[in-house]
Order: sequence, then C-alpha cells, then structure tokens
Amino acid sequence: MKIIKIFLAVVAVVFLVVFAGSLVLPKSYQFERSILIEASAESIFPLVGELRNWPEWSPWNEMDPDMRITYGSRTTGVGGGYHWVGETAGAGKLSILKFDPPTDITFEMLFKGWEDSPSYASFHLSPEGNSTQVTWSFSGEFQGNPIKRYFGLLFEKMVGENYEKGLVNLKGLAEKE
Repeated sequence: MKIIKIFLAVVAVVFLVVFAGSLVLPKSYQFERSILIEASAESIFPLVGELRNWPEWSPWNEMDPDMRITYGSRTTGVGGGYHWVGETAGAGKLSILKFDPPTDITFEMLFKGWEDSPSYASFHLSPEGNSTQVTWSFSGEFQGNPIKRYFGLLFEKMVGENYEKGLVNLKGLAEKE
C-alpha cells in the first residue's frame, strides 16, 4: 500500500511540474523560410494564390499523395479555401484571409483537434530586379490547453524542413514557366 501511495505522489508531482512548466512556455510561435526565385511576382503569385495549383508544388501533397482535398466554392481570393484529410497530413481546413496580388496572401489553418488554436501561414513576394524573394511564414497562438505550448517548441523543427522543400518545389515550377 505504501508503494502505491509513493507511486501516486510521484505521478502527481510529475504532472504538476509538467503543467507548471507549460505555463511559462511561450503562448505563440512563429518562423519563416525564404528563397530567391528567378521569376516575377506576377508569375509566381498564381501558384500560391490559386489553391488548385498547390498540388504541383506543396510538400504535403508529395508526402501524402492519397490526401483528399475538397475545394470550397472559391479557390482564390478572400474566402477561398479547402478541407483536407490524409494519412500523413492529418485533417483540417485552410481559408484565405488576405489576398493582395502580386505580393501578399495570408491563410488561416484549423487542424482537426486544434480548432481552438488556429495557425496562420502567409506568403510575401518581394521583387528584386528580375527575381522575387518569396517568404513563407507560419505562426499562431495557443488559446486552449497550456500543455499544447510544448508543441510550439517543436513546430519549427517539425514543419520548417517542409517549408524549405515547398519553396524549392515552387522555385522549380516558377522558373520552368
């Protein structure tokens, strides 16, 4: 009986330490990746601004080729969006919040099970002579469960490499056209 009490006390202390630790972790996360593409912003923007073009360069379509995408009635401009379900990519909804061709587009992403903590992705295209600097960013805040803040420490490591791969794919596609 004494061993059970000690075990329960240790479990309670570990839980309290993990929970208390989560309260001091950042409530928000943000990272970005950039690439220089030898093409105009006007020729690149449709590749990111028209959601039906994403399968041509998106790293998640490549990682999860059986992912099912259901497009909304609009696939470009504010209010455009889609839902996805995949084995690797999980499930969620992407909606266009800001649409300023040919330089800026911002999306809200709601991942299944994390609807209380929306994420935001954006593309910023900055012309540089005959090329364009494309910056893809990812950010959000944890509104709900403070334990989710531990995931914020991992997002850049989990997603950053995919952003880099997506930008390389986008570069290849844009420069080919």
